Amino acid sequence: MKVCLGVIDVPYDYGDNPGATTYEVAVELENSYQLFTHFWELHKNVIVSEVGETVAWQIINHIQHGAPLVGGEQLGDTMKAFNIFLETEEMAGLGVEGVPTMAAKQGKNSRLKKGYGPRRPSFIDGGLFKANFIAWIDNDAES
Repeated sequence: MKVCLGVIDVPYDYGDNPGATTYEVAVELENSYQLFTHFWELHKNVIVSEVGETVAWQIINHIQHGAPLVGGEQLGDTMKAFNIFLETEEMAGLGVEGVPTMAAKQGKNSRLKKGYGPRRPSFIDGGLFKANFIAWIDNDAES
């Protein structure tokens, strides 16, 4: 059993690289800024608590009702915490090089006709990446 943080793979139809996918962006953000790693480090106590509660309910349902013990349970509180993590720019206070990003400081917004607006949080250009973040419990028999 393991906790997975990722994105639903959806293509962008806007921005500097139309056709890129949320998965490709997620890999780039993790490689460049360790976005998911920092989120985990800052919120692991809350995430682990949610996982414990979710698994406990699975076991209760299994014992009482014979429900199968399957993986894939989504972690709604963790997904909400990630959105807040991005919106409140928690990474900006960690001293990560390049955060806040230049695009965020300049207010770059691919959804606007002129391409720029007021300063925005890092890692939220049009919102597709944030909207497609997902956290779940995977039951793949690995430790």
